[in-house]
Amino acid sequence: MSDSKTTEWGSRIGFILAGAGSAIGLGAIWKFPFWAGTYGGSAFIIPYIFFTFTIGVALVMAELAIGRAGRGSAVSAMKRLGGPAFAILGGIGVLTSFIILSYYSVVGGWCVKYLFDAFSGSLVTDDPKLLVDSFGALVSDPSANIGWHLTFLTLACSIVALGVIAGIERISKYLLPLFFLLMLFITGRSLTLDGAMQGVDFLFNFSFSKLTWESVMNAMGLTFFSLSLGCTILVTYGLYLRNSTDIPSSACWISWLAIQTGILAGLMIMPAVFAMGQDPKAGPGLVFVTVPLVFSQIPMGEVFAALFYVCLLVAALTSAISLVEVVVAYLCNEWHMRRVSATLLIYVSAFTLGGASALSFGPWSGVTVGGKILFDLLDYVCTNIMMPVGGMAIAILAGWIARDQFRSQLSLVRSYSQTTLDFLSVAVRILAPIMVLLVLISGL
Repeated sequence: MSDSKTTEWGSRIGFILAGAGSAIGLGAIWKFPFWAGTYGGSAFIIPYIFFTFTIGVALVMAELAIGRAGRGSAVSAMKRLGGPAFAILGGIGVLTSFIILSYYSVVGGWCVKYLFDAFSGSLVTDDPKLLVDSFGALVSDPSANIGWHLTFLTLACSIVALGVIAGIERISKYLLPLFFLLMLFITGRSLTLDGAMQGVDFLFNFSFSKLTWESVMNAMGLTFFSLSLGCTILVTYGLYLRNSTDIPSSACWISWLAIQTGILAGLMIMPAVFAMGQDPKAGPGLVFVTVPLVFSQIPMGEVFAALFYVCLLVAALTSAISLVEVVVAYLCNEWHMRRVSATLLIYVSAFTLGGASALSFGPWSGVTVGGKILFDLLDYVCTNIMMPVGGMAIAILAGWIARDQFRSQLSLVRSYSQTTLDFLSVAVRILAPIMVLLVLISGL
């Protein structure tokens, strides 16, 4: 019997932190602050919170309920509840997680490299050209880029190989509290800088004129992205849920922690960026170019830079281990592999595909499809096509095909009012498919 069939989370808090870790990724550190500022501050944040605590949390419950009711990998669980067609859709979810892992670990490798540089004192500089050139040299150097990609992937796979409790749950219990404490510490320093309130205003100003269809659509898209919906991570984590764990309250905690991460990331970065007169719309370059420049201009900047990149690595690592676990659970359940063997197979496979993504910034940069290098192409296909397809499958399965099992899983531990259950049912059956369809159309 495989590890995945016998293991349960050791504690409710361990599961919640692991679930939150799957949602807290690199995107939360740079995407939320950038999008919030670009799309109208509170005019973006308020819809984002609304979507997260309505449709988003309902889909989180749906994934967890499918995993616990189906008691198998994403493929087995969805097949047991919905039939052979949903086994294929579950397989698409597993494949999505694997592909994301392959190129995500390339960016995770950059985080490891910058953390090493921060601790060595060689990162912080007030020369923006040097920072831009340094980042460009890293991503275009095939041996360095692949080497750091391998280092990050080794960390993620080593944790998963230890098991659900000894690996994923234990590391989440230690790293997530540390992550939030460091974020609070850096936020406190950022808010005390002269001119920091301009960054706060950039994030939280509200104007009805900025409440546009575009801002609402992007808020909806970020809800889907930030909760890792559609790649069956939470279906897999639901497999390990005890029957004594209340799904609705756990889903609310996971969603709340995801929101708090985005807001804290905004308060951690944007006040300092504005205080130092830097560009708040730098996108991913914000964390690899702008942030080191900012820290060079404040007292004890090297210390704060090191703490920041610890946070960044934790965010990357907790997301990566959830992606690995989706594929491990599949291999253990469907192919009856041992956990260590399954993890090793993923390690080699993800390194190979991720290596190709790493090379697309350098020697293979001229190889494009539709104007996109391999890294960007994989990201586009996963984010804009495969994840929405997976989300639609979850909504249809939980809302229509296995509606009774979904509702019974929600009430397994605690009785909820008929109104609450009816709302969640409507959210999954009707509102979620509409949301997913809009996200899909918007992404395409």
